[in-house]
Amino acid sequence: MKYRLCTLAFAVLLTGAVSGGRPAPGADRSGSSAEALIARSTLSDSALDELAVGRFWHAARIMRAEGAAEGEPIDRLMLARAEAGWENWGAVLELLEGVPWLGDVGGAEGIYLLGRSLEDVERWGEALEQYVAFASHVGAGSPRGVPAAARGARAAWHAGDQAQALELLAGLRGSPAVRSWTAVELALFASESGDPAGVAALTDHAIEPSAARMLWRAGADALLAAGDSIDALESFTALHEAQTTGRRAVAAVELGRLRLAAGDTALAVPLLEEGFESARSSARVRAAAALADLGGHGLERTLEFARILDRAGDGARTLRTYDRAGVLASSAGVELPEANRLERARLMATVRSRQAEALDEFRAIRESTQSDRIGARNLSVWSAMRGRQGMDAQVRTLRRWLLEEYPSSSEAAEVAWMLGSNAEARGSLDTALRHYAFLAENVRTHARAGQARMRAGQIHLRRGDREVAAEVYEQYLADFPTGRRWQEAAYWAGRTRLELGDTTAGEAHLRHVLTQPIEYYAVMSAELLGEEFAVNLPEGEGPMEPGWLTAGLARLDLLTESGLERGAQAEVDRLRSRAGDDRGPRLRLAEALIERGRTIDGINLGWALLEDEGGWDRRILHVTYPFPYRELVRREAAEWGIDPFMMAAIIRQESAFKADIVSHAGAIGLMQVMPPTGAQLARAHGPDGFSRESLTRPEVNLHLGAAFFVEMSRRYDHQLPLVLSAYNAGPTRATRWRRYPEAVDPLRFTERIPFTETRGYVKSVRRNFGLYRALYDDQ
Repeated sequence: MKYRLCTLAFAVLLTGAVSGGRPAPGADRSGSSAEALIARSTLSDSALDELAVGRFWHAARIMRAEGAAEGEPIDRLMLARAEAGWENWGAVLELLEGVPWLGDVGGAEGIYLLGRSLEDVERWGEALEQYVAFASHVGAGSPRGVPAAARGARAAWHAGDQAQALELLAGLRGSPAVRSWTAVELALFASESGDPAGVAALTDHAIEPSAARMLWRAGADALLAAGDSIDALESFTALHEAQTTGRRAVAAVELGRLRLAAGDTALAVPLLEEGFESARSSARVRAAAALADLGGHGLERTLEFARILDRAGDGARTLRTYDRAGVLASSAGVELPEANRLERARLMATVRSRQAEALDEFRAIRESTQSDRIGARNLSVWSAMRGRQGMDAQVRTLRRWLLEEYPSSSEAAEVAWMLGSNAEARGSLDTALRHYAFLAENVRTHARAGQARMRAGQIHLRRGDREVAAEVYEQYLADFPTGRRWQEAAYWAGRTRLELGDTTAGEAHLRHVLTQPIEYYAVMSAELLGEEFAVNLPEGEGPMEPGWLTAGLARLDLLTESGLERGAQAEVDRLRSRAGDDRGPRLRLAEALIERGRTIDGINLGWALLEDEGGWDRRILHVTYPFPYRELVRREAAEWGIDPFMMAAIIRQESAFKADIVSHAGAIGLMQVMPPTGAQLARAHGPDGFSRESLTRPEVNLHLGAAFFVEMSRRYDHQLPLVLSAYNAGPTRATRWRRYPEAVDPLRFTERIPFTETRGYVKSVRRNFGLYRALYDDQ
């Protein structure tokens, strides 16, 4: 088990400052400070400069070229610091293991670094020795010693020395937050390991209420993990009696499942019923699953179980439950409600052996239903089954019925949109226009109808029918002056009128777009008018940092430096709650979280401020569109020949500046680089020893993300919408889309991108580019 320490906090802990010179909590202010170390070093100014701004990998490369690995102790320590900054712990271990001078140079910093590198390879006993030694050098209760003591306690526990772990925890009395959350981390580990005695011993050290609440069921879970179901039953019984509201309901579910496993159905059912009525989310689903499997319930309750299990994605159990409901209905001489029959048929359609049965039900519902909603969904689900079976002719028939019989349904809207899009992709523009007109006529307020109008306008532009196109966009504005696509319609109406020579009407449309400046079409409108895009907003009331916030941020730093992410997030939640609706502290908290790499928390506070204030001002805009890692971005952009604001625009859209974020697709870090792509780029551009984890290091991610952006820029002749399409959806798709006739016009091509996500991505990055230039160009 590894406990990560964020790069920024780690650099702060060791050097005493981040780039920009802010003193770190507990920074060493003796003669072994960062300034004193630099003064004694023989390394070049360029190496030390890279280290100072947080470009650790670059600094390490320069230092190694200058012989630091074999040089004076101070230079070797500086190299170890640089390698540690980008978490290259293997290199740190090679530099420092077995070195006799670690306690004599740099305020014993090398001892801590060695402990951290030993922890990374899970050499727990040796890591413990180094952490204890470092804490004794700087004082176990000092701000620099507390993280070492916390890591020492964890190392001791994992090394099997529980007595020393508990002793180190007790020594953290002066830092109750770190003591409590270290105990939580270890107690949860002990619980998963089936160590109830360990959980009990550690729970005594979780003295902060929020930490103690995390462990409310850890002892009972430890008994379950150990296979001691009898004692686990007693433990959950006690919890059920002692807890209130939500936790009591969860305990009831777990207790009911244990009773059921023991064969005591009579006692299990009331407990599961209690949990089902009172618990939330996953516990309620577990109760529903257990009760549904037992059977013996009435029709309405059985159908309720089926709906909950269906929402949870348990298709097989849901179908069994619907089948049981069908039997109950038949026994009572009634039919299942049509909606339930349809959902049951939908699930049957996914089981090959029951598709004939599903088909009979689809046909029966079609003949009997009086509900447009059910009728439309029935045809849609039926069509989906035929599609899976490869029966294209039947699919076409079912879609035709859907469009003819339920033209105003959402299902019909999706079919008409698909048919129109496919026709447009084939170049059958008249057919596409016919389907788009169907949408505009039959589902006027559906999102697809507005989208269809926009596409119809683009088809007319493709044909050179500018007057018709302008009329399409202006009719949308007349029908929906504040509709979700009014800016798009106004931009294209304005651009088209300008092309037709109607300057007055064209500029009026574009000026209207500029009344909402924080949007893609506002940036494009300013560009079309030949004006510099500007954000003309009031400054807004500034931030305020009361004493409680200063203290809370210090706690947050200490928890982060100690590698206690649960505790750090709990502290963020506490500070957010304490700030309440008070603008000044909320704004300062947002800024502070962004400074500490907790950018999503900070940005979300910005959105909350926007909602509460009812409009933008420049201070809210700065925390909603922040620019952390600015010097790293600036230098990387300069080396690759990229506009730094373009890099910032991509990062804001890709990751919201969260350095370790991982997407559902597996892309990692600030610029969301896929590991295989990163590995390929690293072989050409560095760093050596690339791993998946390398992409969570801001500097490395920026380096490789910039390399990929430059590669795509060259491949697509610096046509930005194509480059961004390739960055988001991959070069294979971008190359295919490049053949669209709209590719000659960057903005029309952007509207033509067939993937909603990619089209939105390109627009968002282009908007961000305009915003970042307007907000930060003078800085």
